[in-house]
Amino acid sequence: MLPRDMIKRCARNYPTKTAYLCGERSATWARMDQRSDRFAVALQKLGHRKDETVAILTQETFEVYEHFFACMKIGAPRVGLNTQYPWPEMVHVLKDSSTKYLLVDARCKHLVAERVAEIQRLGVTLIGFGEDHGLALDYESLLAQAQGEPSWPPIAPDDLLLISYTSGTTGVPKGVMLTHEGGANCILHSLNSFGFGPDDIWYMPGASAWIVVMMSSFGLGNAMATAIPDGVFQIQSFLREIGRLGVTVCLLVPTILQRAISEVQANPVYDLSSLRMMIYGSSPATPKLIRDAKATFKVALLQTYAMTEATGGWISYLTNADHERALREEPGLLKSVGRIAIHYDCSIRDESGMPLPVGESGEVWLRGNTMMKGYRNLPQETAEALPDGWLRTNDIGRLDESGYLYLLDRQKFMIITGGVNVFPSSVEAILVEHPAIEEAAVVGVPHPEWGEAVVAIVVKKAAHADATSAQIIAFCDGKLSRPETPKHVVFVKELPKTTNAKVKKGELKSWLAGEKGLVPWR
Repeated sequence: MLPRDMIKRCARNYPTKTAYLCGERSATWARMDQRSDRFAVALQKLGHRKDETVAILTQETFEVYEHFFACMKIGAPRVGLNTQYPWPEMVHVLKDSSTKYLLVDARCKHLVAERVAEIQRLGVTLIGFGEDHGLALDYESLLAQAQGEPSWPPIAPDDLLLISYTSGTTGVPKGVMLTHEGGANCILHSLNSFGFGPDDIWYMPGASAWIVVMMSSFGLGNAMATAIPDGVFQIQSFLREIGRLGVTVCLLVPTILQRAISEVQANPVYDLSSLRMMIYGSSPATPKLIRDAKATFKVALLQTYAMTEATGGWISYLTNADHERALREEPGLLKSVGRIAIHYDCSIRDESGMPLPVGESGEVWLRGNTMMKGYRNLPQETAEALPDGWLRTNDIGRLDESGYLYLLDRQKFMIITGGVNVFPSSVEAILVEHPAIEEAAVVGVPHPEWGEAVVAIVVKKAAHADATSAQIIAFCDGKLSRPETPKHVVFVKELPKTTNAKVKKGELKSWLAGEKGLVPWR
Protein backbone atom coordinates (compact mmCIF):
# COMPACT_ATOMS: atom_id res chain seq x y z
CA MET A 1 0.00 0.00 0.00
CA LEU A 2 1.29 3.42 -1.03
CA PRO A 3 0.34 6.81 0.46
CA ARG A 4 -1.93 7.59 -2.49
CA ASP A 5 -3.99 4.47 -1.70
CA MET A 6 -4.43 5.76 1.86
CA ILE A 7 -5.96 9.02 0.57
CA LYS A 8 -8.69 7.17 -1.31
CA ARG A 9 -9.45 4.87 1.61
CA CYS A 10 -9.72 7.75 4.08
CA ALA A 11 -12.11 9.51 1.68
CA ARG A 12 -14.23 6.41 1.06
CA ASN A 13 -14.32 5.12 4.63
CA TYR A 14 -14.43 8.46 6.52
CA PRO A 15 -15.84 10.97 3.98
CA THR A 16 -17.35 13.39 6.51
CA LYS A 17 -14.62 13.09 9.15
CA THR A 18 -12.36 16.12 9.63
CA ALA A 19 -8.96 15.67 8.05
CA TYR A 20 -7.39 19.10 8.63
CA LEU A 21 -7.98 22.09 10.91
CA CYS A 22 -6.45 25.48 10.11
CA GLY A 23 -7.49 28.55 12.05
CA GLU A 24 -11.29 28.82 11.83
CA ARG A 25 -11.51 26.45 8.86
CA SER A 26 -11.76 22.67 8.55
CA ALA A 27 -11.63 20.21 5.65
CA THR A 28 -13.02 16.67 5.47
CA TRP A 29 -11.27 13.67 3.98
CA ALA A 30 -13.72 13.72 1.05
CA ARG A 31 -12.86 17.36 0.34
CA MET A 32 -9.09 16.75 0.50
CA ASP A 33 -9.44 13.82 -1.91
CA GLN A 34 -11.69 15.70 -4.35
CA ARG A 35 -9.57 18.85 -4.48
CA SER A 36 -6.30 16.93 -4.79
CA ASP A 37 -7.90 14.91 -7.61
CA ARG A 38 -8.80 18.13 -9.40
CA PHE A 39 -5.32 19.59 -9.01
CA ALA A 40 -3.83 16.34 -10.29
CA VAL A 41 -6.15 16.46 -13.32
CA ALA A 42 -5.22 20.11 -13.90
CA LEU A 43 -1.50 19.29 -13.82
CA GLN A 44 -1.96 16.45 -16.28
CA LYS A 45 -3.96 18.75 -18.60
CA LEU A 46 -1.04 21.20 -18.46
CA GLY A 47 1.21 18.38 -19.65
CA HIS A 48 2.64 16.93 -16.43
CA ARG A 49 4.36 13.58 -16.82
CA LYS A 50 5.29 11.12 -14.07
CA ASP A 51 8.51 11.95 -12.19
CA GLU A 52 8.34 15.68 -13.03
CA THR A 53 8.76 17.69 -9.83
CA VAL A 54 5.94 19.91 -8.56
CA ALA A 55 6.99 22.50 -5.95
CA ILE A 56 5.14 24.87 -3.62
CA LEU A 57 6.05 28.22 -2.04
CA THR A 58 3.60 29.00 0.74
CA GLN A 59 2.71 29.75 4.31
CA GLU A 60 0.73 27.07 6.17
CA THR A 61 -2.67 26.30 4.65
CA PHE A 62 -4.85 23.43 3.36
CA GLU A 63 -3.38 23.86 -0.14
CA VAL A 64 -0.10 22.41 1.15
CA TYR A 65 -1.78 19.01 1.54
CA GLU A 66 -4.02 19.28 -1.54
CA HIS A 67 -0.77 19.84 -3.45
CA PHE A 68 1.05 16.97 -1.68
CA PHE A 69 -1.82 14.52 -2.18
CA ALA A 70 -2.08 15.44 -5.86
CA CYS A 71 1.65 14.79 -6.22
CA MET A 72 1.25 11.39 -4.57
CA LYS A 73 -1.48 10.42 -7.03
CA ILE A 74 0.37 11.25 -10.25
CA GLY A 75 3.92 10.28 -9.29
CA ALA A 76 5.23 13.85 -8.95
CA PRO A 77 8.08 14.31 -6.47
CA ARG A 78 6.97 17.07 -4.09
CA VAL A 79 9.30 19.95 -3.15
CA GLY A 80 8.64 22.65 -0.56
CA LEU A 81 10.43 25.97 -1.11
CA ASN A 82 11.57 27.45 2.19
CA THR A 83 10.26 31.01 2.45
CA GLN A 84 13.34 31.94 4.51
CA TYR A 85 15.81 31.00 1.78
CA PRO A 86 17.64 33.88 0.09
CA TRP A 87 16.98 34.03 -3.64
CA PRO A 88 20.18 32.19 -4.74
CA GLU A 89 19.19 29.21 -2.58
CA MET A 90 15.67 29.21 -4.01
CA VAL A 91 17.11 29.16 -7.52
CA HIS A 92 19.42 26.31 -6.52
CA VAL A 93 16.47 24.26 -5.25
CA LEU A 94 14.43 24.91 -8.42
CA LYS A 95 17.35 23.89 -10.61
CA ASP A 96 18.55 20.97 -8.50
CA SER A 97 15.06 19.46 -8.23
CA SER A 98 14.27 20.09 -11.94
CA THR A 99 10.99 21.68 -10.87
CA LYS A 100 8.41 21.88 -13.67
CA TYR A 101 5.46 23.44 -11.81
CA LEU A 102 5.49 25.85 -8.87
CA LEU A 103 2.38 26.69 -6.82
CA VAL A 104 2.75 30.13 -5.18
CA ASP A 105 0.76 31.47 -2.23
CA ALA A 106 -0.36 35.09 -2.72
CA ARG A 107 1.13 35.82 0.71
CA CYS A 108 4.54 34.89 -0.76
CA LYS A 109 4.19 36.70 -4.09
CA HIS A 110 6.74 39.33 -3.04
CA LEU A 111 9.38 36.59 -3.14
CA VAL A 112 8.84 35.95 -6.85
CA ALA A 113 7.11 39.07 -8.22
CA GLU A 114 10.29 40.56 -9.70
CA ARG A 115 11.64 37.21 -10.87
CA VAL A 116 8.79 35.65 -12.84
CA ALA A 117 10.67 35.81 -16.15
CA GLU A 118 13.79 34.29 -14.56
CA ILE A 119 11.75 31.42 -13.11
CA GLN A 120 10.04 30.79 -16.42
CA ARG A 121 13.44 30.65 -18.17
CA LEU A 122 14.19 27.68 -15.89
CA GLY A 123 11.26 25.88 -17.53
CA VAL A 124 8.97 26.33 -14.53
CA THR A 125 5.22 26.89 -14.94
CA LEU A 126 3.88 29.21 -12.23
CA ILE A 127 0.43 28.80 -10.65
CA GLY A 128 -0.90 31.24 -8.06
CA PHE A 129 -3.48 30.83 -5.31
CA GLY A 130 -5.06 33.29 -2.93
CA GLU A 131 -6.30 36.81 -3.64
CA ASP A 132 -4.29 39.03 -5.99
CA HIS A 133 -1.45 36.59 -6.57
CA GLY A 134 -0.74 38.29 -9.92
CA LEU A 135 0.21 35.15 -11.87
CA ALA A 136 -1.24 34.10 -15.22
CA LEU A 137 -2.49 30.71 -14.03
CA ASP A 138 -4.93 30.60 -11.10
CA TYR A 139 -5.25 27.51 -8.89
CA GLU A 140 -9.00 27.78 -8.23
CA SER A 141 -9.76 28.35 -11.91
CA LEU A 142 -7.74 25.27 -12.85
CA LEU A 143 -9.61 23.20 -10.25
CA ALA A 144 -12.99 24.48 -11.47
CA GLN A 145 -12.16 23.38 -15.02
CA ALA A 146 -10.82 19.95 -13.97
CA GLN A 147 -13.23 17.05 -14.31
CA GLY A 148 -13.11 13.43 -13.13
CA GLU A 149 -10.15 11.64 -11.62
CA PRO A 150 -6.52 11.83 -12.72
CA SER A 151 -4.77 9.06 -14.54
CA TRP A 152 -2.74 7.12 -11.98
CA PRO A 153 0.60 6.12 -13.48
CA PRO A 154 2.30 2.97 -12.15
CA ILE A 155 4.40 3.81 -9.09
CA ALA A 156 7.22 1.59 -7.84
CA PRO A 157 7.91 1.47 -4.09
CA ASP A 158 11.26 3.24 -4.58
CA ASP A 159 9.89 6.02 -6.81
CA LEU A 160 10.30 9.50 -5.33
CA LEU A 161 7.52 10.75 -3.09
CA LEU A 162 9.23 14.01 -2.09
CA ILE A 163 12.56 15.79 -2.05
CA SER A 164 13.12 17.53 1.29
CA TYR A 165 15.83 20.18 1.19
CA THR A 166 18.05 20.84 4.18
CA SER A 167 17.96 24.14 6.01
CA GLY A 168 20.97 25.46 4.14
CA THR A 169 23.03 26.42 7.20
CA THR A 170 26.25 25.09 5.63
CA GLY A 171 26.69 25.44 1.89
CA VAL A 172 23.74 25.15 -0.49
CA PRO A 173 20.61 23.20 0.50
CA LYS A 174 20.92 19.45 -0.06
CA GLY A 175 17.97 17.50 -1.47
CA VAL A 176 17.04 14.37 0.49
CA MET A 177 15.22 11.97 -1.86
CA LEU A 178 12.44 10.05 -0.09
CA THR A 179 10.33 7.25 -1.54
CA HIS A 180 6.68 6.20 -1.59
CA GLU A 181 7.54 3.01 0.32
CA GLY A 182 9.47 4.98 2.94
CA GLY A 183 6.56 7.39 3.32
CA ALA A 184 4.01 4.61 3.82
CA ASN A 185 6.21 2.87 6.39
CA CYS A 186 6.86 6.15 8.20
CA ILE A 187 3.11 6.82 8.50
CA LEU A 188 2.13 3.36 9.74
CA HIS A 189 5.05 2.84 12.14
CA SER A 190 4.68 6.36 13.59
CA LEU A 191 0.98 5.82 14.34
CA ASN A 192 1.79 2.54 16.06
CA SER A 193 4.79 3.77 18.04
CA PHE A 194 3.14 7.02 19.18
CA GLY A 195 -0.10 5.24 20.06
CA PHE A 196 -2.31 7.49 17.93
CA GLY A 197 -6.00 6.63 17.55
CA PRO A 198 -8.52 7.75 14.90
CA ASP A 199 -10.10 10.21 17.36
CA ASP A 200 -6.85 11.98 18.20
CA ILE A 201 -6.26 15.53 17.01
CA TRP A 202 -2.57 15.85 16.15
CA TYR A 203 -0.57 19.08 15.92
CA MET A 204 3.07 19.45 14.89
CA PRO A 205 3.27 23.23 14.27
CA GLY A 206 6.34 23.35 12.05
CA ALA A 207 7.00 24.73 8.57
CA SER A 208 5.80 22.34 5.86
CA ALA A 209 8.60 23.29 3.44
CA TRP A 210 10.69 20.50 4.95
CA ILE A 211 9.92 17.05 6.37
CA VAL A 212 7.08 18.37 8.58
CA VAL A 213 4.81 17.85 5.56
CA MET A 214 5.27 14.12 6.12
CA MET A 215 4.54 14.38 9.84
CA SER A 216 1.32 16.27 9.16
CA SER A 217 0.23 13.45 6.83
CA PHE A 218 0.12 10.77 9.54
CA GLY A 219 -3.69 10.94 9.46
CA LEU A 220 -3.57 9.05 6.16
CA GLY A 221 -2.94 5.92 8.20
CA ASN A 222 -5.92 6.13 10.58
CA ALA A 223 -8.07 9.09 9.42
CA MET A 224 -7.37 11.20 12.53
CA ALA A 225 -7.56 14.99 12.28
CA THR A 226 -4.44 17.12 11.97
CA ALA A 227 -4.18 20.76 13.04
CA ILE A 228 -1.83 23.07 11.16
CA PRO A 229 -0.86 26.71 11.78
CA ASP A 230 -2.85 29.37 9.98
CA GLY A 231 -0.14 31.19 8.07
CA VAL A 232 2.96 31.35 10.26
CA PHE A 233 3.58 29.82 13.66
CA GLN A 234 3.07 31.93 16.78
CA ILE A 235 3.44 30.41 20.24
CA GLN A 236 0.39 32.21 21.69
CA SER A 237 -1.84 31.11 18.79
CA PHE A 238 -0.58 27.55 19.09
CA LEU A 239 -1.40 27.37 22.80
CA ARG A 240 -4.85 28.90 22.27
CA GLU A 241 -5.59 26.42 19.49
CA ILE A 242 -4.88 23.43 21.74
CA GLY A 243 -7.98 24.31 23.75
CA ARG A 244 -10.13 25.68 20.92
CA LEU A 245 -9.53 22.73 18.60
CA GLY A 246 -9.32 20.04 21.29
CA VAL A 247 -5.77 18.99 20.37
CA THR A 248 -4.86 15.72 22.11
CA VAL A 249 -1.23 15.17 21.03
CA CYS A 250 1.39 17.66 19.87
CA LEU A 251 5.09 17.63 19.07
CA LEU A 252 7.53 20.48 19.66
CA VAL A 253 11.25 20.74 19.05
CA PRO A 254 13.16 21.63 22.25
CA THR A 255 13.64 25.32 21.48
CA ILE A 256 9.92 25.80 20.83
CA LEU A 257 9.04 23.66 23.85
CA GLN A 258 11.08 26.06 26.00
CA ARG A 259 9.13 29.00 24.57
CA ALA A 260 5.84 27.20 25.28
CA ILE A 261 6.87 26.55 28.88
CA SER A 262 7.88 30.19 29.39
CA GLU A 263 4.60 31.44 27.88
CA VAL A 264 2.39 29.14 30.00
CA GLN A 265 4.30 30.00 33.16
CA ALA A 266 4.03 33.74 32.45
CA ASN A 267 0.37 33.56 31.35
CA PRO A 268 -1.40 30.57 32.97
CA VAL A 269 -4.64 31.26 31.10
CA TYR A 270 -4.48 28.66 28.35
CA ASP A 271 -6.92 25.75 28.29
CA LEU A 272 -4.73 22.67 27.82
CA SER A 273 -7.23 20.18 29.27
CA SER A 274 -7.65 18.26 25.99
CA LEU A 275 -3.94 17.49 25.76
CA ARG A 276 -3.05 13.94 26.75
CA MET A 277 0.54 13.74 25.49
CA MET A 278 3.37 16.12 24.68
CA ILE A 279 6.00 14.74 22.30
CA TYR A 280 9.36 16.43 21.90
CA GLY A 281 12.32 15.64 19.69
CA SER A 282 14.31 16.43 16.53
CA SER A 283 17.28 17.68 18.58
CA PRO A 284 18.63 16.88 22.07
CA ALA A 285 16.64 18.12 25.08
CA THR A 286 18.23 18.85 28.44
CA PRO A 287 17.03 17.13 31.63
CA LYS A 288 16.01 20.55 32.99
CA LEU A 289 13.79 21.19 29.98
CA ILE A 290 12.14 17.79 30.44
CA ARG A 291 11.50 18.39 34.15
CA ASP A 292 10.05 21.82 33.38
CA ALA A 293 7.80 20.38 30.66
CA LYS A 294 6.41 17.76 33.02
CA ALA A 295 5.75 20.32 35.74
CA THR A 296 4.16 22.81 33.34
CA PHE A 297 1.92 20.63 31.16
CA LYS A 298 1.23 17.75 33.58
CA VAL A 299 0.61 15.30 30.71
CA ALA A 300 2.32 12.17 29.42
CA LEU A 301 5.71 12.90 27.83
CA LEU A 302 7.39 11.06 24.98
CA GLN A 303 10.80 11.87 23.53
CA THR A 304 11.72 10.76 20.04
CA TYR A 305 14.74 10.88 17.76
CA ALA A 306 14.21 11.51 14.05
CA MET A 307 15.95 12.78 10.95
CA THR A 308 14.99 13.85 7.46
CA GLU A 309 17.08 11.07 5.88
CA ALA A 310 14.73 8.55 7.54
CA THR A 311 11.62 10.25 6.04
CA GLY A 312 11.19 11.94 9.40
CA GLY A 313 10.68 8.39 10.66
CA TRP A 314 10.92 8.15 14.42
CA ILE A 315 14.00 6.13 15.27
CA SER A 316 13.73 5.78 19.05
CA TYR A 317 11.28 6.45 21.86
CA LEU A 318 11.67 7.43 25.50
CA THR A 319 8.19 6.49 26.67
CA ASN A 320 6.07 8.09 29.37
CA ALA A 321 6.85 5.14 31.64
CA ASP A 322 10.55 5.81 31.07
CA HIS A 323 9.99 9.45 32.01
CA GLU A 324 8.16 8.51 35.19
CA ARG A 325 10.95 6.12 36.21
CA ALA A 326 13.61 8.73 35.42
CA LEU A 327 11.86 11.48 37.39
CA ARG A 328 11.22 9.11 40.30
CA GLU A 329 14.50 7.23 40.70
CA GLU A 330 16.80 7.24 37.65
CA PRO A 331 17.50 10.83 36.52
CA GLY A 332 20.29 9.78 34.16
CA LEU A 333 17.69 8.20 31.89
CA LEU A 334 16.48 11.69 30.91
CA LYS A 335 19.70 12.02 28.89
CA SER A 336 18.56 9.14 26.67
CA VAL A 337 16.39 9.37 23.55
CA GLY A 338 14.91 5.97 24.39
CA ARG A 339 15.02 2.55 22.78
CA ILE A 340 15.18 1.89 19.06
CA ALA A 341 11.88 1.43 17.22
CA ILE A 342 11.12 -2.07 16.00
CA HIS A 343 11.51 -1.16 12.30
CA TYR A 344 15.16 -0.09 12.69
CA ASP A 345 18.53 -1.66 13.39
CA CYS A 346 21.05 0.51 15.20
CA SER A 347 24.81 0.01 15.34
CA ILE A 348 27.46 2.15 17.02
CA ARG A 349 30.57 2.27 14.83
CA ASP A 350 34.12 3.58 15.07
CA GLU A 351 35.76 5.82 12.45
CA SER A 352 36.59 2.83 10.24
CA GLY A 353 32.98 1.61 10.33
CA MET A 354 33.57 -1.30 12.71
CA PRO A 355 30.88 -2.04 15.35
CA LEU A 356 31.76 -1.06 18.92
CA PRO A 357 30.85 -2.93 22.13
CA VAL A 358 27.83 -1.93 24.19
CA GLY A 359 28.58 1.18 26.24
CA GLU A 360 31.23 2.64 23.94
CA SER A 361 30.65 5.88 22.04
CA GLY A 362 30.82 6.17 18.27
CA GLU A 363 28.81 7.19 15.22
CA VAL A 364 25.20 6.02 15.08
CA TRP A 365 24.49 3.85 12.01
CA LEU A 366 20.88 2.95 11.16
CA ARG A 367 19.12 0.51 8.86
CA GLY A 368 15.38 0.34 8.24
CA ASN A 369 12.49 0.63 5.81
CA THR A 370 12.13 4.43 5.74
CA MET A 371 15.64 5.38 4.63
CA MET A 372 16.26 7.92 1.90
CA LYS A 373 17.16 6.95 -1.62
CA GLY A 374 20.05 9.39 -1.51
CA TYR A 375 20.98 13.05 -1.95
CA ARG A 376 19.79 14.68 -5.17
CA ASN A 377 22.60 14.99 -7.75
CA LEU A 378 25.25 14.15 -5.11
CA PRO A 379 26.41 10.59 -5.86
CA GLN A 380 29.60 10.79 -3.78
CA GLU A 381 27.82 12.13 -0.69
CA THR A 382 25.11 9.51 -1.16
CA ALA A 383 27.70 6.71 -1.30
CA GLU A 384 29.38 8.03 1.84
CA ALA A 385 26.08 8.33 3.72
CA LEU A 386 24.63 4.95 2.67
CA PRO A 387 27.33 2.24 2.84
CA ASP A 388 26.03 -1.34 2.51
CA GLY A 389 22.40 -0.39 3.15
CA TRP A 390 23.13 1.51 6.38
CA LEU A 391 22.66 5.22 7.01
CA ARG A 392 25.55 7.03 8.65
CA THR A 393 23.81 9.66 10.78
CA ASN A 394 26.79 11.86 11.75
CA ASP A 395 25.43 11.65 15.32
CA ILE A 396 27.70 10.46 18.12
CA GLY A 397 26.02 8.15 20.62
CA ARG A 398 26.16 5.01 22.70
CA LEU A 399 23.81 2.14 23.56
CA ASP A 400 23.52 0.73 27.10
CA GLU A 401 22.82 -2.86 28.13
CA SER A 402 19.06 -2.22 28.18
CA GLY A 403 19.00 -0.87 24.62
CA TYR A 404 18.66 2.83 25.48
CA LEU A 405 20.36 5.19 23.04
CA TYR A 406 22.23 8.21 24.36
CA LEU A 407 23.08 10.93 21.82
CA LEU A 408 26.18 12.88 22.74
CA ASP A 409 26.20 15.37 19.85
CA ARG A 410 26.54 15.88 16.14
CA GLN A 411 29.96 14.75 14.96
CA LYS A 412 30.57 18.08 13.22
CA PHE A 413 29.88 20.02 16.45
CA MET A 414 32.36 18.09 18.60
CA ILE A 415 35.07 20.34 20.08
CA ILE A 416 38.68 19.14 20.40
CA THR A 417 40.38 21.25 23.04
CA GLY A 418 43.87 20.39 24.21
CA GLY A 419 43.44 16.92 22.67
CA VAL A 420 40.23 16.25 24.65
CA ASN A 421 36.88 15.63 22.94
CA VAL A 422 34.07 17.82 24.30
CA PHE A 423 30.43 17.35 23.32
CA PRO A 424 28.61 20.71 23.33
CA SER A 425 25.26 19.19 24.31
CA SER A 426 26.76 17.93 27.59
CA VAL A 427 27.96 21.42 28.44
CA GLU A 428 24.64 23.00 27.40
CA ALA A 429 22.75 20.60 29.69
CA ILE A 430 24.66 22.02 32.68
CA LEU A 431 24.50 25.65 31.61
CA VAL A 432 20.71 25.76 31.34
CA GLU A 433 20.48 24.69 34.99
CA HIS A 434 21.77 28.18 35.89
CA PRO A 435 18.80 30.32 37.00
CA ALA A 436 19.87 33.25 34.80
CA ILE A 437 20.05 31.33 31.52
CA GLU A 438 17.12 31.14 29.11
CA GLU A 439 19.03 29.45 26.26
CA ALA A 440 22.62 28.41 25.64
CA ALA A 441 24.67 27.17 22.71
CA VAL A 442 28.23 25.91 22.97
CA VAL A 443 30.80 25.95 20.15
CA GLY A 444 34.54 25.61 19.72
CA VAL A 445 36.53 28.73 18.82
CA PRO A 446 40.13 28.61 17.53
CA HIS A 447 42.63 29.11 20.37
CA PRO A 448 46.41 29.66 20.04
CA GLU A 449 47.28 27.15 22.79
CA TRP A 450 44.50 24.52 22.90
CA GLY A 451 43.50 24.35 19.25
CA GLU A 452 39.90 25.13 20.18
CA ALA A 453 38.36 26.55 23.32
CA VAL A 454 34.85 26.01 24.62
CA VAL A 455 32.73 29.16 24.33
CA ALA A 456 29.14 29.52 25.52
CA ILE A 457 26.69 31.84 23.75
CA VAL A 458 23.95 32.67 26.25
CA VAL A 459 20.54 34.32 26.25
CA LYS A 460 19.78 35.66 29.74
CA LYS A 461 16.38 35.68 31.40
CA ALA A 462 14.96 39.18 31.76
CA ALA A 463 14.92 38.91 35.55
CA HIS A 464 18.66 38.12 35.64
CA ALA A 465 20.07 40.76 33.30
CA ASP A 466 22.98 41.44 35.65
CA ALA A 467 24.42 37.90 35.47
CA THR A 468 28.10 37.91 34.48
CA SER A 469 30.37 35.63 32.49
CA ALA A 470 32.43 34.91 35.60
CA GLN A 471 29.36 33.83 37.57
CA ILE A 472 28.27 31.40 34.87
CA ILE A 473 31.75 29.91 34.51
CA ALA A 474 31.97 29.52 38.30
CA PHE A 475 28.60 27.71 38.26
CA CYS A 476 30.19 24.98 36.12
CA ASP A 477 32.87 24.24 38.74
CA GLY A 478 32.45 20.67 39.97
CA LYS A 479 29.76 19.96 37.37
CA LEU A 480 32.00 19.88 34.30
CA SER A 481 35.61 18.85 33.77
CA ARG A 482 38.18 21.57 33.15
CA PRO A 483 38.28 21.00 29.35
CA GLU A 484 34.46 21.10 29.21
CA THR A 485 34.12 24.30 31.26
CA PRO A 486 33.56 27.35 29.04
CA LYS A 487 36.56 29.62 28.77
CA HIS A 488 34.35 32.56 27.87
CA VAL A 489 30.66 33.48 27.77
CA VAL A 490 29.17 35.72 25.11
CA PHE A 491 25.74 37.22 25.80
CA VAL A 492 23.25 37.72 22.96
CA LYS A 493 19.58 38.73 22.76
CA GLU A 494 18.66 35.64 20.75
CA LEU A 495 20.28 32.63 19.10
CA PRO A 496 20.12 32.36 15.30
CA LYS A 497 17.89 29.46 14.26
CA THR A 498 16.78 27.66 11.14
CA THR A 499 13.10 27.53 10.17
CA ASN A 500 12.86 24.20 11.99
CA ALA A 501 14.10 25.93 15.17
CA LYS A 502 17.56 24.39 15.31
CA VAL A 503 20.42 26.65 16.44
CA LYS A 504 22.74 27.66 13.62
CA LYS A 505 25.97 26.61 15.31
CA GLY A 506 27.99 26.97 12.12
CA GLU A 507 26.96 30.61 11.94
CA LEU A 508 27.91 31.14 15.59
CA LYS A 509 31.33 29.52 15.07
CA SER A 510 32.04 31.71 12.05
CA TRP A 511 30.95 34.83 13.92
CA LEU A 512 33.10 34.15 16.98
CA ALA A 513 36.12 33.04 14.94
CA GLY A 514 35.92 35.90 12.45
CA GLU A 515 35.16 38.98 14.52
CA LYS A 516 37.89 40.34 16.76
CA GLY A 517 37.14 41.20 20.36
CA LEU A 518 34.33 38.73 20.95
CA VAL A 519 36.67 36.36 22.82
CA PRO A 520 39.61 37.66 24.87
CA TRP A 521 42.33 35.71 23.01
CA ARG A 522 41.41 37.26 19.64
